[in-house]
Amino acid sequence: MNIESSYQVAESIMRKCASSFYEAFGKIERAKFLDMAAVYAFCRYADDLADTKSHSKVMKLQLLNALEEEVKSLYEGRRQEEHYKKYAWWLAFENAVRIRKIPLEALLEQIDGQRSDINFKIIEDKEDLILYCKKVAGTVGLMLAPMLRGDKADGKYESICESLGIAMQITNILRDIGEDLREQNRVYIPQTFMKKYSVTRKDLENLSALPSTLSIRHLFFKSNFRVEDNIVSLWEETALLSKHYYDEFYKHLYMFSSDAVFPVTAAAVYYQDILEEVRKNNYNCFTKRCYTNSNRKRDLLKTVSAHIEKFKSENFNYNEANAKNERLTDS
Repeated sequence: MNIESSYQVAESIMRKCASSFYEAFGKIERAKFLDMAAVYAFCRYADDLADTKSHSKVMKLQLLNALEEEVKSLYEGRRQEEHYKKYAWWLAFENAVRIRKIPLEALLEQIDGQRSDINFKIIEDKEDLILYCKKVAGTVGLMLAPMLRGDKADGKYESICESLGIAMQITNILRDIGEDLREQNRVYIPQTFMKKYSVTRKDLENLSALPSTLSIRHLFFKSNFRVEDNIVSLWEETALLSKHYYDEFYKHLYMFSSDAVFPVTAAAVYYQDILEEVRKNNYNCFTKRCYTNSNRKRDLLKTVSAHIEKFKSENFNYNEANAKNERLTDS
């Protein structure tokens, strides 16, 4: 397989598995976009390894360990021909890693995050949740950072990219409470939050249960889906944590390159709106997956533009103040 074909495979994986990202970043500089797709293909593979039911726990860990060694080989200058046969996206990924200087630490942390899913431990508190989100999603922000960096990025830039990943992962968790329980037997909501609102795992399991047969009565019941106020409060406190990281990202848009500002902002706005969709659906993140559809995304373009205009205005004022200070200093 040549490198062009490998990039095509990576792009097709992103188009199929991350339509919101694919749509948001489709207009970024083509070379950057393809390298982002190659990184996404790697992350998708690692994530699928952790969640697949076709392998035993031991086999999953062995495959992740093998992936870790394969990644390390890239940074040691060892080209392994079998990788190109094993992963159709590997050649593109290898090229992206080399050209963009993607940090090895982020790749290894991503793999370690997937191990933490396989060896899942109860999320005890907010700190546990943030650490988990940093590993499985903050690292994605760090991997993509080289393709999104602007001229005004400073020492805080990488942490802002990481913040967006954390915000999006908390959004995933709040969208998929029922799915995570049914399919992976996992609850990512911190125990301290659950105890605060007197919510038990059994409460979440009852809401997440699907019927063996779909009756008219059940359809009627689910159309009037309602959760208790304490569970809504629990969900909203976790959503507030997500908002903190989204807001941190929005405040630093000036750090991104001119061709990346719109797509990265759109990706954030589209993803954050999933939380609004859950609210519109009576907080049913237990028996259905809420998402932001194409019509809604068109409506959200105004929100995207508002964030960008605010950043431009604040950045303009900042630059004007700096210029004024420089003139005063010169005089």
